[in-house]
Parts: sequence; structure tokens; C-alpha cells
Amino acid sequence: MKKKAISALLLSLLALLSFTNPVFAAKSTTATVPVTLTVSNEYRAVNVTVPASLPVYVINGSVVVADNAKITNNSRTGAVQVTGLSIMDGAFRVGDYDNFSGSKTIALKINGCPTRGSGNVSINSSSFPVIEAQGSMPLKYYAKVSGDVQNAENIPAANIVFTISIVN
Repeated sequence: MKKKAISALLLSLLALLSFTNPVFAAKSTTATVPVTLTVSNEYRAVNVTVPASLPVYVINGSVVVADNAKITNNSRTGAVQVTGLSIMDGAFRVGDYDNFSGSKTIALKINGCPTRGSGNVSINSSSFPVIEAQGSMPLKYYAKVSGDVQNAENIPAANIVFTISIVN
């Protein structure tokens, strides 16, 4: 048993010495160590401002909308783009802008893209172009409202969801 212990000790010492890298220098030595850099930018926050509402007024039978609505990219770097638009029923039913009819109905056309009913609106990149950092994109919109609307104020007629994505 003593022989095995001595053999194990000698083998351990030999293994230890084989893993060391001796340096022979007079007083000092230098070593070069690489700096490895890994960058992973998979997450970047979207920082945009969208209108709090898109007001629609019916004044003596004429429909009037705001002319200053816009989406602003507040980021200092990086572009964004509207990649989805959905308009859902509110107090009114969302109708077809081009074939408008119905009672208690509203229809919208935003940047040239009309509603066909409640749900997703077909959009394209020319109607919703890329918004560069610190830039903005105007929202030009039109509305049609059924003639059966009684005098009222601030009715949440419909709800709009803008999907805004980072452009790489």
C-alpha cells in the first residue's frame, strides 16, 4: 500500500509540473493577452410618440379631422416603421371606407389606407415609410361618419392600434 501511495504522489507531482509553463528571465517577463469583445444588440427599445387620439368632428354635416397628427421617432439612433395598423369597433362599428353605409358607423382612411371593416388595415411601405432617428411621419387621415349620429362630444368611436417595428 505504501508503494501505491508513493507512486500516486510521484505521478501527481509529475502531472503538476507538466502543466506549468516555466519562465526564465532575469528580473521580469511580459505576457500578451487578447481582449475579446462580444456585442449582442438583439434588444433595442422603441421610443416613439403617437397621437393620444385622432379627433373627428362632424360640423353641420361636414366631417373635419386634425391636420397635425404625426408619429415621432424619439430615438437618437435607429429607424422605425409602422408595420401594422388595426382599427377596431368602439362606440361605432368600423365600416368600409370605399363602400360606406350603415347605422352608427365610422370609416377611416389613414395615409391612403382605407378601412374595410373592423380589424387589420392593409398598409404598404410607401404609405408608412421608414421614420429615421429624431424624425417624424405625418398621419393624414379622413373619416366618414353615418348620418344618424346625435349631438354628442368625445365619443370613443373606434380604437386604433399601431404596430411599430425597429428597422435594421
